[in-house]
Amino acid sequence: MTELVQQLALLDTLLGNWDGVLIRMGAPDTLRDDALAGLAVKMSAAESPDELDLLIDDLLDLVEDTPAYDYVRSLVARAQLDTGTVAKTRGGYAGELVSEDDRNLLTSASLSTGSKLGSAVAADVQPCSVRVFYATNRRSASGGDQGFSGEHDPDGYSCGMAEVTIPVAVHRAGVVEQKKWWHLLSEKDDPRKYVVLGSVEKLEENAFISRLAEGAEGSRDLLVFLHGYNVTFEEAARQAAQFSFDLQYDGQVILYSWPSLGSLAGYCADEERAFLSNGKFAGFLGMLGDGPWDKVHLLAHSMGNRVMLYGLSGNAWPGGRISRVVFAAADVYVETFRELFPQIRGKAELYTSYTSSKDRALFLSSLLHKAKRIGISKGEPFVMEGLETVDASKVDNGFLGHGYFAEKKVLIEDLSQLLGKGLPASQRRLYRSPSNGYWDFFRD
Repeated sequence: MTELVQQLALLDTLLGNWDGVLIRMGAPDTLRDDALAGLAVKMSAAESPDELDLLIDDLLDLVEDTPAYDYVRSLVARAQLDTGTVAKTRGGYAGELVSEDDRNLLTSASLSTGSKLGSAVAADVQPCSVRVFYATNRRSASGGDQGFSGEHDPDGYSCGMAEVTIPVAVHRAGVVEQKKWWHLLSEKDDPRKYVVLGSVEKLEENAFISRLAEGAEGSRDLLVFLHGYNVTFEEAARQAAQFSFDLQYDGQVILYSWPSLGSLAGYCADEERAFLSNGKFAGFLGMLGDGPWDKVHLLAHSMGNRVMLYGLSGNAWPGGRISRVVFAAADVYVETFRELFPQIRGKAELYTSYTSSKDRALFLSSLLHKAKRIGISKGEPFVMEGLETVDASKVDNGFLGHGYFAEKKVLIEDLSQLLGKGLPASQRRLYRSPSNGYWDFFRD
């Protein structure tokens, strides 16, 4: 119990004196502020005292190289408990907690104080800029949606780089902060409140590869993300930035944006556009095959899985560097997947499918097509040899239950283990009953 008391004392001391730490920290530093931004989000969402302990250590390590270090050391010393001088009674310390209720109360207090400290850390950090590389077979537009339309580009695909800002002070993991339609007086491009797409720079292929390689200092891995139906280019870039920021992925994230109309009524039109995009997507992967990457991971959401599956199965495999392939809430007909998956099964190191019985969007798609989708588990989830199926039904999936892969902390953490550390399901925080051919989350 003493450890919990000590943690709460330290958190409370740091929270009460964070303004003093900031004053002494010195001039703004982009790398330090980006690291503080990531820590702030994690502290605000911490779910256990052990998780908080690791984050506090990371916070103190960041401060160590600043002029505030001596001041922080004095704060840590002030917060230390001297259990050696506490009178003992019946074999324990007089102030020691003994009941489970006391433990739960103290744990709750630590998590609450840690969340407040995270908010305090974030409050003075400027919006964090996330660089999103992109490739798209959308047609260029003269205006609106940052220069790309929902129409197919007959000439192929184009590449580039976009800057997206994350409002660290208000950001919650799994959320793409955006202006609500009823907020009439607020500015939708305010980077202090919303995830905002800034500059979009088109690049020739050679320049694109060079810029990718320049930024790959921490990791030589790439993660290619394909969005789903009803998504504009701007929305896709913002979603990719949020997912990259929350995932804390060490490598480079590339958005592949196929020409969705970005309209609820455009479902059938999006199906045609997704099918027409698979060859362009395969061509883009072939171009990546010449780069200095260790591994290339692929993650597709919803209808984007059709672009990925058709693109991989109907075209030459690029360079043998594909490592992890993730089908998230895949809007793909089960029988289509059964037919095409064997064509690609032996060409990547690991395939994973995330599915949920609560996915209302895929439930409606199944009804519309009179054909079950692999991303929805009705009864038993879809399983197939060579595919690790993870059932996310026990996770609170939200209203539509369709975007959980990037919205729920437990899913983001699982993907981080899969994509960041390369761990298979057997080495992650999942369980598999002897009678089932799929993996499951513990109840949320």
